[in-house]
Amino acid sequence: MTLRSGIPILLLPLLAVAGGAQDGPKAPDAALKAEVHVVKREAFRQTVSTVGTLRANETVQVASELSRRLEKIHVTEGGEVAAGELLFKLDDSDLAAELGEIDVRMELARANKKRVDNLVTRSAISQQEIDISKNELNLLEAQRRTKAVQIAKTEIRAPFAGRVGVRQVSEGALVTPATPLITLQDVSRIKVDFPLPERYAGEIRNGQKFTFTVAGNARVFEGAVAVIEPAIDATTRSLLVRGVCSEPRGLLPGGFAEVTLVLDGEASGFMVPSQALVPSPRGQAVYVIADGKARLQTVEIGVRTDDRVQVLRGLNEGEAVAVTNLPRIRPGVAVSVTTSP
Repeated sequence: MTLRSGIPILLLPLLAVAGGAQDGPKAPDAALKAEVHVVKREAFRQTVSTVGTLRANETVQVASELSRRLEKIHVTEGGEVAAGELLFKLDDSDLAAELGEIDVRMELARANKKRVDNLVTRSAISQQEIDISKNELNLLEAQRRTKAVQIAKTEIRAPFAGRVGVRQVSEGALVTPATPLITLQDVSRIKVDFPLPERYAGEIRNGQKFTFTVAGNARVFEGAVAVIEPAIDATTRSLLVRGVCSEPRGLLPGGFAEVTLVLDGEASGFMVPSQALVPSPRGQAVYVIADGKARLQTVEIGVRTDDRVQVLRGLNEGEAVAVTNLPRIRPGVAVSVTTSP
């Protein structure tokens, strides 16, 4: 027998059985597998990353103390100079002439004083004349010393050993105290100035080691803290620290440095692997696995190390945090866990 639709009556029970099988309960999906990290409190060394500026050990803009014509240049641009080495010589012809005049007057004053001294023994001269001759010689000696100082200032010498830069003047130029002549820098050591957040003010000390890198140089440089500013900057709420690098090969003052400082004091807190963090609408989050299900938990993070991050709030000790298969995990998904090493 057949129906009008053309389907044999004997096939109807089979179709009914098949339809019933489709409407029945589905087989449960297999749980995702993921490794977890069990949260526990542990001690760790805090690593602070910041940026700094390279500075020369000593630097000065060489200038004249007098307004005079530049007579002779003795320094070579870009060269090394020793402490006290003559760099520039200013014209001192008028000063030398004035010094010669003072010397002549001093000779006359000495001869006059000698005659006065001879008369004193005979009591043939007044005390006023004695004082005048003595003071005249003293005054001329003082004037000579003043003129000698002025002549000495026409010789511009290096205040310390170092390397000079680009010369800014030429011979014959009229220079004044406002005229920069050349820059002198001591780069035998390099200073590194960098700020630290004020919360680390009690954990930094002189002699503490740090590392830093600069752009265009693959080498990791080492330095030691030399100076700690005794006050917090009220604007930035940071503490200025100055370190010194004793082996500055390839470093130039004014460069940008990325500084890494490992604090001596140990902190205690929850540390989780960095790969456990996932972005969330509120910042950072982790997947907590409880009762075989995944739960997205927002956390507040603190300091970071090379492969771990501190969790300040959001986790409790003993909770299991997923560290693998994170792209497939969603809130409420069943997860089969194994403990990560």
